[in-house]
Amino acid sequence: MIDPVGFDQARDRIAATGFTPEIQSKIALVLSAAKNGNLMFQASLQWMPGLGLLQQFLISQSARELEAVTLLARTTQWASNPLLALEANRIVTPLLTAWGQIMMPPGPMFNPRAVYRGISLGHAQLARIRLLPIIPDNADPLDPYVVALSRIEQENGRMLQTQIRLLKNIEADMPLAERETLVEQDQELVDGVFSAFLAWLSAT
Repeated sequence: MIDPVGFDQARDRIAATGFTPEIQSKIALVLSAAKNGNLMFQASLQWMPGLGLLQQFLISQSARELEAVTLLARTTQWASNPLLALEANRIVTPLLTAWGQIMMPPGPMFNPRAVYRGISLGHAQLARIRLLPIIPDNADPLDPYVVALSRIEQENGRMLQTQIRLLKNIEADMPLAERETLVEQDQELVDGVFSAFLAWLSAT
């Protein structure tokens, strides 16, 4: 679980300093890394033959993730400090490793278990990575960056419902207990990454 104190500390830090280029860069680097992993998975999987309605869901999901990454890239005031990218990469390494395992040859197109793992990990990201709780009350609601974060959060909620349906209905040669364990493990993985991110965001 993510300690609520982490959200409070990050929000208090942003309330005190505003959305500085450094804070915006931290958020954009970590969030983009997570979403690019999910986007890579969905973009490859949508070309599988005979998916029917599932294919439409995947196309829609990948388009929304691409929109989120593009919004972040265009609205972020990027800081010039290259060490931010190095620290962001350290924090998201567990996620990058997990997505790399999912995409490992022969890839999800030929590996039903990798398909389920990708949907599970994407679900965990959408469910556990929350942005609205770190936006302070004194933030300008019309600031382009704040609007982008709010829109991404809204789209995450919509995508999450689709991910839940996919987890419940997609065919996979895995016992129910194994599926449930995998979903829990992915949530714990994302919780660890996001908790580290919140601590980094609130650091002076």
